[in-house]
Amino acid sequence: MTAPSLLRECGAYISLNLAPRDEDLNASSRLAPTITISRQTGARGIAICEKLHARLQKRDTKDSLPWTLYDGELGKKILKDHGLPEHLEKFIPDQAVGELEATVNELLGRHPALMTLFEDSKDTIQQLANSGHSIIVGRGGNCITLSMHNVLKVRLIGSRDVRRNYVIEGLGVSSSMANELLKREDSARRSYLKQHFHCDIDDPYLYDLVINTDRISDSGVVELIVNALEKLKA
Repeated sequence: MTAPSLLRECGAYISLNLAPRDEDLNASSRLAPTITISRQTGARGIAICEKLHARLQKRDTKDSLPWTLYDGELGKKILKDHGLPEHLEKFIPDQAVGELEATVNELLGRHPALMTLFEDSKDTIQQLANSGHSIIVGRGGNCITLSMHNVLKVRLIGSRDVRRNYVIEGLGVSSSMANELLKREDSARRSYLKQHFHCDIDDPYLYDLVINTDRISDSGVVELIVNALEKLKA
């Protein structure tokens, strides 16, 4: 998707949600569906999410509220919602940060309070889930929306060897570099959920659907998610 088309789509989505909504989170069965995606590094999360977005857009062409994928654009959305400058995007938390490190950085003026940015992130994700037709990637979206009945929570996993080979092929890096990337990113995501939500990212009860992508194509994974979404209980 080109940058202009993505901006137009996000703009249309935001415009349709400017009017205040009266629905309470406890009445989420009346809300349009949302999907959160948690993924292991190398489990083809980005490719699958892009295909999922295209599939849902094609399915729901008559719906006035477009499906919107929030991955790289989520940081910009959080800053816009809370009136913060764009240069702070790099400080929006997506991994655990030690309390001492956060305090020192704040005192030195390197970033605003990380907990404030985390709360801003949480608030925006709740609003997107409440509005519906959002695909929210990472940032603890599954934990933030755990009690919301309109949200399908998905986790994409894979064996280490298959994921490593995917990273090697996709990024053109060595096997040792791929192993380091898997270790670093998976550890950061695990620590983020533990620090902010006191949850184990590998706990299957945090998700409605856990898919091993080793032997299932991107299109196959998309169909599994769409089928589960159609059967989601109110």
